[in-house]
Amino acid sequence: MRRRLFSNSNVFIIALILFASCTGKEYLSEIVLVNPKAETLFPADFISPTFTWEDPNLNAKFWQLSLKVEETEILSVACNRQQKWKASPEEWEALKIRSANKVITLRIAGLSDTINQQTVSQTQVNFSFSVDSVAAPIFYRSVPLPFKHAREHLNEIEWKLGYVDSEEKPYTVIENLPVCGNCHSFSADGSTIAMDVDARDEKGAYAIANFSEDTELGSEDIINWADFQNGEFTYGLLSALSPDGRYAISTLKDAEIFVDVDNFEYSQLFFPIKGILAWYDRNTKKMAELPGASDTIWVNSNPTWSPDGKYIYFSRARARHFDESGIMHGSKAVDQARYQVFLNNFLERKDLVKFDIYRVPFNQGKGGVAEPVAGASGNNRSNYFPKVSPDGKWVVFTQAESFMLLQKDSKLCIVSADGGKARMLNCNSDNMNSWHSWSPNGKWLVFASKANGPFTQLYLTHIDENGNDSPAVLLENFMFPNHVANIPEFVNTTNRRQYSIEPTFLESDEFALRAGEIKNKAGDFEGALTDLNRAVKLVPGNADAWHKRGDVKMKLGITKEAFADFDKAIALNPNKSDFWISRGVANSDLQKHTCAIEDLQQAVKTDPNSFLSYNNLGFAFSRAGNFEAAMSNYNKALKLNPASYLTFVNIGIIEARKGNMDIALQYFEKAIDGDPALATAYAARAKAKEQMGDIEAAMDDYLKAFRLDPGNTGLAFSLSMLKYKNKDINGALEVLNEIKRKRGSQLQAYELSARFYIELNQFTRAREEINIVLEKTPGNGAAVFLSGIIFQRSGEAAKACEEFHRAYSLGYNDAKEAIAKYCR
Repeated sequence: MRRRLFSNSNVFIIALILFASCTGKEYLSEIVLVNPKAETLFPADFISPTFTWEDPNLNAKFWQLSLKVEETEILSVACNRQQKWKASPEEWEALKIRSANKVITLRIAGLSDTINQQTVSQTQVNFSFSVDSVAAPIFYRSVPLPFKHAREHLNEIEWKLGYVDSEEKPYTVIENLPVCGNCHSFSADGSTIAMDVDARDEKGAYAIANFSEDTELGSEDIINWADFQNGEFTYGLLSALSPDGRYAISTLKDAEIFVDVDNFEYSQLFFPIKGILAWYDRNTKKMAELPGASDTIWVNSNPTWSPDGKYIYFSRARARHFDESGIMHGSKAVDQARYQVFLNNFLERKDLVKFDIYRVPFNQGKGGVAEPVAGASGNNRSNYFPKVSPDGKWVVFTQAESFMLLQKDSKLCIVSADGGKARMLNCNSDNMNSWHSWSPNGKWLVFASKANGPFTQLYLTHIDENGNDSPAVLLENFMFPNHVANIPEFVNTTNRRQYSIEPTFLESDEFALRAGEIKNKAGDFEGALTDLNRAVKLVPGNADAWHKRGDVKMKLGITKEAFADFDKAIALNPNKSDFWISRGVANSDLQKHTCAIEDLQQAVKTDPNSFLSYNNLGFAFSRAGNFEAAMSNYNKALKLNPASYLTFVNIGIIEARKGNMDIALQYFEKAIDGDPALATAYAARAKAKEQMGDIEAAMDDYLKAFRLDPGNTGLAFSLSMLKYKNKDINGALEVLNEIKRKRGSQLQAYELSARFYIELNQFTRAREEINIVLEKTPGNGAAVFLSGIIFQRSGEAAKACEEFHRAYSLGYNDAKEAIAKYCR
């Protein structure tokens, strides 16, 4: 068998070289222009882009750019070293004027040196300027990736406003919003803004306010879509404001698939599986379903208005109800086993959801017959995000193989507003195209695309009177490091003053419950307690407020008062399993095993489909030493939810307590494989490794757990003590000091430091740490007990006994043993 010496491509290149040598001509490499694209049409009011190119010829040392109109050179530029060029504002304006809207030819030549100036590479492209301006700013959201990180760091999300004719980057309109904010829209004249916000304690909250330089979103500007369905949970999904600003329409009685995906670029799967359209009238305060889009056989979602307000365009697919999905409403499964099968079919693309676009008359809320839009329906594709042009002539929509939002294969299509033959826009890239909005003059479309990688960027395309579009124009100025740009909306305003939106509802008493929840999650337990005190005072009949305050008090060590709050929550609503779980877990933490088991059995009785109830009941039995009962409940939890990875951890803990370390490690590793972000699994594996003598591996796992859950001071203590045992005293102190630096109000860090200094016999330092805790929370039984230990170890027996007795009176039962031992 003869071996081939050259590939076909190599033979072709050699042939070119031979041809060039025979003809006396050098072969010129082809330069690739990265930005802008060939035949780009720039808006009349667009700033100069950064022309960037890639030259494969390593002999090219600098580049000569020539810009011509009808063979007349109007600008010549030399670029040294860098393969990019941006025209000055003066040069760019001169190009606009001298080209007189004719085609400009850009030729780039790569030259070998500055002396001989031998051309070794080249390219040539055309571009031009439109007579049409954009003439309106773009309001959009800037979000870090992945979306799980964004949800956990809401303060990193910003809403910005930018102008395509400005060299200045878009400025921030909303920042440090501690609640989730999503879809926003404006009235046709730009005077009214509407936006999804998680105000109060409601996912279905929706803000509608006048848009001005100093916009305030107050409590009076917020409606709750859940009012339409008697307080039942709703996301109020993909809401839209009417062109005249009077009405809003949303997806209610909804359920969604909403899961994180282990893919940095496409990090979530989100689409509705059931829902109807309902509207709200700002004048009459009335809410009602929209006939024609309220049949529960279908999921009706994604509503948008025709510019005259006469029609609603929306997406529709077959609804998936509880018997198929395991979800009653929202995205929280009730039947976990059923849900996992349902979800996996989507994740593995065994089941696909294909939406069709329909149009229904609004008719002042009376609705009518919904009809499919030809060209955007019945095509065995998923069609969604319809947007109607300001003249009512065209609909641009997103199309993908399946689902909705964040689909890699999604493309923008255009069709007549009355239906017809749809065609794909030329501006599409090969990697996600979606989130689009028409300029107020109807000449330009802004959209989001991942053309250049995982961080979504914004682009413009021109739409002419025949619905033809131009190559995509990158809005490079609208990008910020490590953030995607999405949900762009044009605002019809010529006001160039700086806008700001202040969510003043955050300061109201009505928001106190939500504010407390946010601060609790962030580890600011004192701040959370202040807000939850307000919430309880404002609405004493709100069981959730008492329950959440009890949780915070437990974290602050105010156990006696915490149980009083749990008792009150259960008295107000004994049918909520979460309340019984919280009190049961609290009893278990205090080693009140009988009480814990009774509470968690009641949680199971209240909600027999709650895998969390069975999991926690199993854990209570495990702590009480009844492994057989624990395993019985763990198995029930896994039957309800095979993906309950915390249950695998708990089973592993039982095996470790039995001495079966290898089996325990298998369970911990299975939990980590299923959920790599489960800090508890790493902590459990660390403990097992520590007991097996593998200290380095244990510290590595403790550190992973600590990084995943930096607010977990139990992990910090474990890690710091292990470092101490490994004679890394500085590292041990640094772990706890890191918590203090990041979350100075998190008093557990000071309490753990005090314990640590007691172990080191550094009682003065221990006293300093524990006094900080007692100054903030004098009723903290655990802290009072530690104060007693410090006195006892310092030789002050009388003071120690006083503290032990006070700790016991505050509900800290471990003090009883100290009293018996030291206070005779």
